[in-house]
Amino acid sequence: MTFNHIIWKMAKVQYKKYIFYFLCNSFAVMFFFMFSTVYFNERIVEVKKLEGIKDALAIPGVALVVFTIFFISYAHNVFMKKRKSEFGLFMTLGMSHRDISKLLLLENGLIGILSIISGLVGGAIFSRLFFLLLMNSVGLKEIPFHFKSNMFMYSIGAFAIVFLIAVGKSLFFTLKRDVIQSFRSNRTAETIKLKSPLFGAFGLAIMTGSIVMLYQTYSNATGAYLLLWTLAVLMGLYISLYQSVSFFIELAKKSKPFYYRRLVLLTNLDYKFKQLTSILMLVTVMIMVTIIYTTLLLTIYKSAEKDALNQNPYDMAFLQTETKNNLSVDKINSIIDQKEHPLKEHLEIPIYYSIQKLTGVDGYFTNVIMSVDDFNQLTGQRKSLRDKEYINYINEDMEYVETDDIKYDLPFDIGNEERVYKETETIAAKTINSLSYLHEFIIVSNDEFELLKQNVNGFAGNIHLIKVTNWKNTSDVVEELDKQFKSYNDSTTAITDTLDKFTSEEELLQIASKVMDYYSNKNSSGIMFFVISFLSVIFFFGTFILLYLNLFSEMDQEKSKYKKLYKIGITFKEVRGIISRELATLFFLPTILGTTIAFLYVAILATDVGGIMKNPEILEHFSIVSGVYLCIQAGYFLYARKKMSFYLTEETS
Repeated sequence: MTFNHIIWKMAKVQYKKYIFYFLCNSFAVMFFFMFSTVYFNERIVEVKKLEGIKDALAIPGVALVVFTIFFISYAHNVFMKKRKSEFGLFMTLGMSHRDISKLLLLENGLIGILSIISGLVGGAIFSRLFFLLLMNSVGLKEIPFHFKSNMFMYSIGAFAIVFLIAVGKSLFFTLKRDVIQSFRSNRTAETIKLKSPLFGAFGLAIMTGSIVMLYQTYSNATGAYLLLWTLAVLMGLYISLYQSVSFFIELAKKSKPFYYRRLVLLTNLDYKFKQLTSILMLVTVMIMVTIIYTTLLLTIYKSAEKDALNQNPYDMAFLQTETKNNLSVDKINSIIDQKEHPLKEHLEIPIYYSIQKLTGVDGYFTNVIMSVDDFNQLTGQRKSLRDKEYINYINEDMEYVETDDIKYDLPFDIGNEERVYKETETIAAKTINSLSYLHEFIIVSNDEFELLKQNVNGFAGNIHLIKVTNWKNTSDVVEELDKQFKSYNDSTTAITDTLDKFTSEEELLQIASKVMDYYSNKNSSGIMFFVISFLSVIFFFGTFILLYLNLFSEMDQEKSKYKKLYKIGITFKEVRGIISRELATLFFLPTILGTTIAFLYVAILATDVGGIMKNPEILEHFSIVSGVYLCIQAGYFLYARKKMSFYLTEETS
């Protein structure tokens, strides 16, 4: 019998491990490809209303790459762990290190090529299903699904790099081993170092303290502080996971009956937690990140209408000047006033956009001026002003505006004189749609308004504010109005020669509407929610495989251990109980930890919008997302418990 015959016979006997290794690599390729179909989708990259989404997708993209690197490396390590003793046998029979290298390269090369082919085929099928399902669920039916060559190239390239590094690392260490080391590899227990319960308590203290400090400093913290406290949380989490069972055992020893009844379970868990710290850490962090991301994006997606209403008190608004957007009121009303959305209100507010040159500096400063009567009409107030007085009006809700008690003088050059206006007060209220460069206004008396209009450089205009009965049906109207404005503006001169030096005329003249803001918010947050939902499925499926891989890669050792326990009187029922409690801890502790930390982060981040109590929908969405994750993990646990109980009880009798 030749070496080839021996290798082939061993491969047929051990076919399950080859299939499992092949499937893991196929899933990795499929993960990359499915994400690429979203990341490189032309509409997502190019459509103007989704501008910025590509950069936002880079964050979950990096998370996917990190996860897949760990996934492929770990799957490869588990596969090679099973092969080491076989390599020892081959070397005993006369096979050289060179032959081992050829065998390793041949089988990994074949598995790698087959994994790429099957992963791309599976990715092409499932990515279309996921794409259509989730895009329809978030209302983005207008984004088509398609394939591009770079989707295939990046998927193959990313997998190939990670796979080759893993194979090269295994090849290096395999060639360094002698026959005895290879034979003993499956019988050598992993050395667990640093068994310190106090160190576990220290890690818990770091994690808790960092979260408390993040909460205390978040409102004034910069991005660096947020990153710093997050890194401290992760460091404390890792230490806690590594030493948590040791810490619990020390506490359990204080109650001898409790400790001795669970001695086997506690020592098993202590070994497993130290052995699986990296995996449990990865699972916890992935759960934490995906729950935070999914909760916040689901909240943003669901609040698309609310945000559009808050940012746009009127259904449509635009600036009209003498030479731009200057269609007649009758023409504008004829476009808007339709059977599907009758016109309710059309208000015109005159303004003056002053442009003054800075003294001694190459630049300009601007002010948007409004008369006090028009301000009163707009806001429903009854303000009055004397000459050389002004109100600083900020078109924003007061809770989002930082003001001080200092009153500022405002000078205007009129002829050869400087006319100085005294500030009387600052008022913040959202009464006008969010028009570009029209955020802050100077309110003066009617006479002062006319004086400044006649003597200060700038241009006059009218802000048109329009309400209809059904704003959600006005998208066609806004598009038609925008088309008419652009056609008119192309045939007229610029507003002023100095305008383009500091602002964009195109942005200044844009229509600010509820319907367009609503669809823009819904589309951008919908795509991000789709991506995170997609990655959540990948992460949960992948983390289950990682846990499953590790637990079942040592099934022979576990069988041997329980055979010895049977000999000293342990029963099948007790074994099943130990297995169930051990798996429950390994599967649910990362979920509970990740969910708890995610909740604390969501609560901290929610302080930007008034906190969770003022925004109960955030808590509702968090409960939905975490509940779904818990149900998925429960399904994984039941499946793994059934399989492991079968292997360690039925087959060990």
